[in-house]
Amino acid sequence: MAATKNDALQALTAAALALPGLFPSADAAAANKPTADFQYGHYQESDDRISVDIYQGMATLPVNKSLQLQAGWVVDSFSGATPVLTMPASVAQAITGASGISGVDGSKIAAAGEQAIQVMTGASTRETRYGVDLGFSYKHDNLTLSASGNRSEEPDYLSHGYHVGADWDFNHKLSTLSLGFGQNFDRIEPTTRPLGEDKTDNHFQLGFTQVLDRQSLFRISGNYSHSSGYLSNPYKKVFIQGLASDSELQGGGFDNVFYEKRPDKRDQWSLSLGYIHYFSALESALHLDYRYFTDSWDIDSHTFEAVYHQPLAKGWMLIPRLRYYSQNSARFYQDFYSTPRADGNYSSDYRLAGFGTFSGGLKLSREWQQAGKLTESLKLEAGFEYSAHAAGLQLGGQTASDITDFDYVLFSGAIKIKF
Repeated sequence: MAATKNDALQALTAAALALPGLFPSADAAAANKPTADFQYGHYQESDDRISVDIYQGMATLPVNKSLQLQAGWVVDSFSGATPVLTMPASVAQAITGASGISGVDGSKIAAAGEQAIQVMTGASTRETRYGVDLGFSYKHDNLTLSASGNRSEEPDYLSHGYHVGADWDFNHKLSTLSLGFGQNFDRIEPTTRPLGEDKTDNHFQLGFTQVLDRQSLFRISGNYSHSSGYLSNPYKKVFIQGLASDSELQGGGFDNVFYEKRPDKRDQWSLSLGYIHYFSALESALHLDYRYFTDSWDIDSHTFEAVYHQPLAKGWMLIPRLRYYSQNSARFYQDFYSTPRADGNYSSDYRLAGFGTFSGGLKLSREWQQAGKLTESLKLEAGFEYSAHAAGLQLGGQTASDITDFDYVLFSGAIKIKF
């Protein structure tokens, strides 16, 4: 549901590195030992669509028993074809393969609900995003304060921001209350059109974690974010039939084709629930999570996830994962528009459509204790995940076109060192 290409890259990065255990754990921080993590992920969509290579690193350095410094970096390399326009098949002139269409027959009238085709960009040259995050955490008695700043840059997008947070342990450290606030300030300057726009995000977090007994833990968190400014994707286009010639939308190169326009404000809310249970007989743990999301664009989504951690002999760990996601479409989303909308907002970006995804993954890791003179432990991880993305997987059945259905795979690997 990203609003811009940069948002999409960040979402893909998060997805590609979201296999369980690929991010530094709180346990490592609590151990008051320096740590270093290096991770790689490869994301590939079917039919030679988007491909992303993700390189990420993070290091923690305890200064003393209370203060700890953190630094992280990420490099995303993005290439491949991606959907840029969906339009009625009846008005599309000669199809030219992966690059899309050669023109639009403006003399034909498209009917609402008729068959649509997807127009792809040609395979793009490789683009790279560089990101860095610096921060610290300070612990005093039962209170932990944290702050960080970040910067992300690519040829057409610049983002910088900060986040502050606090965690309070009470009830004999069986309960934890968490608070967080942050802002991001983005500048969008696409390479294919004369445009310079700004976007601002404000996000808030409130969470609570409770140890239920010796073998189980429950957590709940709520998130709210407010975005304002340019929230459209500067590369996406829409087919709108009958739009007045004096419309504020910029033409997209063909008859009835324009660059998309989304509302300039967006409020987003989410509620997450989590439960962890430890099985002493197997020395294993089951993680169950649910997330509900809603926003002012009328998108509602549900995410269900189950992750099982099973230790094996000699430091091996096997982690299978299942995930299901479903969302309905934004109120202004359509494959194409046979008539103009009254509010002037239009998007055919498939990330705003109604769809569902079903994913299954597996990660295998091996940890060595006292791996060397300078290291306390060394862990190697490798993971694989396959996902099906389809309108027909949406809760309640298919309510949108299936032309953007596709599959994708994630490959990932990591090395984690504790000094």
